[in-house]
Amino acid sequence: MQFAILVATIIAVLLGSFLTLSQTHLFFNTQSKILGNVIDSATAGIEYSLKKEHVIADSISIENDIYVTNIKKTSWGGYLKINSTASAKTKNFSKMALTGNKVSDPALSIYLSEDKLPLVLVGNTIIEGDAYISDLGIKPGIISGHYYNGKELVKGNISLGKGDLPELDPVWLYDIRRLQEYIPLNSDEVIQREAINKNSFFENTQFVYDKNKITLNETYIGNIVIKSETEILITKEAQLTDVLVIAPKIAIEKGFNGSASFIAKEKIIIAEDVHLKYPSSLIIVNTDIDENLPVPKGKEPIFIADKSTITGTVIYLDEREEKMENRMNSFTHIAIGPMGTVNGYVYCQGNVELMGTVKGAIYADRFLAREFGSVYINHIYNGKVLGRDLDPAFGGLPFKDSDKAIVKWLY
Repeated sequence: MQFAILVATIIAVLLGSFLTLSQTHLFFNTQSKILGNVIDSATAGIEYSLKKEHVIADSISIENDIYVTNIKKTSWGGYLKINSTASAKTKNFSKMALTGNKVSDPALSIYLSEDKLPLVLVGNTIIEGDAYISDLGIKPGIISGHYYNGKELVKGNISLGKGDLPELDPVWLYDIRRLQEYIPLNSDEVIQREAINKNSFFENTQFVYDKNKITLNETYIGNIVIKSETEILITKEAQLTDVLVIAPKIAIEKGFNGSASFIAKEKIIIAEDVHLKYPSSLIIVNTDIDENLPVPKGKEPIFIADKSTITGTVIYLDEREEKMENRMNSFTHIAIGPMGTVNGYVYCQGNVELMGTVKGAIYADRFLAREFGSVYINHIYNGKVLGRDLDPAFGGLPFKDSDKAIVKWLY
C-alpha cells in the first residue's frame, strides 16, 4: 500500500512538472512570437516611410488590435532620419535608419530651373542621363577659341523643366535651421572632448560646443554634434563617423578621410586629397552672404578641390530675406575643381561651376564658367555629369515627395 502511494505521488509530481514545463514553453514561445512580430512591425515602419504616397508630417502612429508602431521623422545632415518603434503588451523594439530619395530610372543627370537661357556645352563636357532644362534647349558653344568636342550633347532624353527645383522636405528644412540656431546649454548634453568619443543614435544627442574656433584631432562616432559659433577646422588626424559638424565656416584639411555631415552659413572649404565616404553631406544655408562681392576661385561658399571625393549630397540653400529676383549674377555658390568628384547629388539654389565630375545628378538654377578672364552664364566647360554611374541602391536628397531608399541603418 505504501509503495502504491509512493508511486502515485511520484507520478503526480512528474505530471505536475510536465504540465509546468509545457506551460513555461508555451509562455516563452508566445513571448518570442510577440517579440518577433514587434521586430517585424518596427522594420515595416521603416519600409512604410520609404513610399512617397505615405505622407509623414513629422510623426505618425499605425495601430492594429495588437501592435502599435510609432514612426518619427527628423533630419541628420543631408538625410532624413526615420525612427520606427513598435510595441505590444510589454514588448517594444526600435529601428532607425537614414533615408534619401531613390535613384531615378531612367537615370537623371541635370535638372535646371533656368528658363530664359539655353544650356551651353564647351570643351570636353560629357552629359550622361536625362536632362531637364529650359525650352531653349542645349547647344554647343565656344569659350576663347575652345569648342565643344563631343559627338552628341546629351546621352539621354532632353525634357522641359518645370521652372522650379524640386521641393525639399519641410521637416528636414526646419531641423537644419533649428540646429544652426540651437545653443546647447544643458550640462548633460555637452560632453568633454576625449581621445575617443562615441554615442549611440538610440541615446540622447551629445554636443561638443565652443563659441570660439574648434580644431578637431580626435575620434568622434555616432550621435554627436560638434558646433562652434565661429569656425571649425578638421585636421587629417581627426576620425569622424556619422557625426554632424556645424559652424559658420568649416575647413577640411588635406588628407582627411571620414564620413560626416557639415553644415555652415558662409563657407565649406574642402582641400585637396580629402575623401568623404558615404553617407556624407555638405550643406550651406545662406542667410546673409553678399553676392555683389566677387568671389575668387577656391573661396566659393562650397569649394571641392582637386583629387577630393565627396560621396553623398552637396546642398546650397538661399535663405536670405531679400532674394535676388534675377539671378543673372556671376556669383558661384558651388565650385567643383577640375579633378574634384561628387558621387551622388548636388542641389543648388544658385550657380554651379562644374569643372570636375559628378557621378550622379545636379539640381541647380544654372551653371557658370569663369574662364580666361570672363564669366559665361549657363555654360559648362570641361565638366562631366555621369548620371548612369550612380549606384541604384544610393539614397540621396531629402525631397518632399519621392520614393526613398535606405542610406544606412543606425546603431
